[in-house]
Amino acid sequence: MSMAICPSCEGEIKLTRKVELGQRIRCPLCLEDLEVVETNPVELDWAYDEEEEWDDEWEEEEEEAEDEDSSW
Repeated sequence: MSMAICPSCEGEIKLTRKVELGQRIRCPLCLEDLEVVETNPVELDWAYDEEEEWDDEWEEEEEEAEDEDSSW
């Protein structure tokens, strides 16, 4: 069994199975979605969803463009 530290709440997460790079894990203490970024020793970081991030950036750019258009 290995252990990892949640980057959000700094709680210890007991891992009963072998983890793989890129695997998603939810912290049982704070329920944050995490991703395995290192396997020896196991290191976790916040899960990054590229599609969601891209959607957020796209919406912000559209709003800025609409604001510019309305100022004319």
